Amino acid sequence: MKLMKGLLLGSAAGLAAVVSAQAADLPVAKAAPVEYVRVCSTYGAGFFYIPGTETCLRVG
Repeated sequence: MKLMKGLLLGSAAGLAAVVSAQAADLPVAKAAPVEYVRVCSTYGAGFFYIPGTETCLRVG
C-alpha cells in the first residue's frame, strides 16, 4: 500500500512540475526589435558603426 501511495504522490508532483514549467514558457509581450549593427557606407564595403557611437570600424 505504501508503494502505491508513493507512486501516486510522485506522479502527481511530477505532473504539476511539468504543467507549471510549460506555463512559464508563454511569451508575455513582444519586445521591439533592436538594431545591433548599422552598415557604414561612407568608407565602402565591410565597415560598420560601433553601437552607441558614430565611429566606423572594419572587421576582417
